[in-house]
Amino acid sequence: MKIKRYAITGHTKRIGQALHDSLPSVGFSKSNGYDITDKEDRLKIINEASDCDVFINNAHEGFGQVLMLTELFDAWRMEEKLIINIGVDSVPYTNWQVVHKQYPVEKMALHAQCEMLHNDNERKCKITNLALGYVDTEFNKDHVGPKLSYDEILKTVEWIVEQPAEIKQLILSAK
Repeated sequence: MKIKRYAITGHTKRIGQALHDSLPSVGFSKSNGYDITDKEDRLKIINEASDCDVFINNAHEGFGQVLMLTELFDAWRMEEKLIINIGVDSVPYTNWQVVHKQYPVEKMALHAQCEMLHNDNERKCKITNLALGYVDTEFNKDHVGPKLSYDEILKTVEWIVEQPAEIKQLILSAK
């Protein structure tokens, strides 16, 4: 079986770092000169990730994640590759609205764009929207319920990649 090569945005912190440290990957983040809100940087990312099989669209900055998905899909549309978008389950939206009012809107836009791109019946590129519940990060330190670990997210990403059929959306929440 061929080893998959991954590209990951936001690879230096939290979820992105955990995935980058565990997968054969190339990482793109502000710390190494890539800003997903900048069109030229997004084009550089797409170009430098062209030999990757899986792109994990993890970094969130305004609507940059949505633009990254759109432009990457345009480049990969007719290739047998996989884009995994790290989204958010609807449950955490209410808490995030207090801290960052625009965050739920940006994540809902990502979800909506995934849905729109799934309507392209001629594409070869698969797209998965991985909607996460509460993750064990400093952002959720006040949440008293169960939280997802980075290991659970990694195992889910690996499972998605192994599936022969497209997984359009998967909601992952802690038990």
